[in-house]
Amino acid sequence: MTSLVEFVSRLARCSFGSALVEATITIPLVISLMAGGVDFGMAFSAHATVGKSVRDAARYLGSLPPSVACTTWAIANAKNLAVYGKVSYAVGDSPLITGWQTDGGADNNVRVDCSALPFIVVSAKVPYNILMLAAVLPGVGKLTLSTQHVEQSIGG
Repeated sequence: MTSLVEFVSRLARCSFGSALVEATITIPLVISLMAGGVDFGMAFSAHATVGKSVRDAARYLGSLPPSVACTTWAIANAKNLAVYGKVSYAVGDSPLITGWQTDGGADNNVRVDCSALPFIVVSAKVPYNILMLAAVLPGVGKLTLSTQHVEQSIGG
């Protein structure tokens, strides 16, 4: 019995390998915090891009005369401006945010509402995959970024 007590006593005083134990505990925590920070930054950047694009599309429509602002071609141009960053779309152009479309499903499109002229409302929903959760739990890490902008039509 005394040998067991002596062994536990020596083990409690031993400091060999304590750095390894500390590193084993802290390294996964530090890596997950860094990956979460990067992922948050990417989501914040994507949301800022969507907001700027929707604002640009609303300002484009607001610069047109009210009689023209809500025509089919003007709305198509505004949607292209929001998604692709330019008014005219060419085959092979990539969207500003991966997976964003001018006319997609309920969570993946740009909408223009002209029901309250002279105010034009442009809104968008964009799917965003959270990197950390998508890697660990497939199908869980989905987020929808949404924004809208109201612009008054001042075109001549």
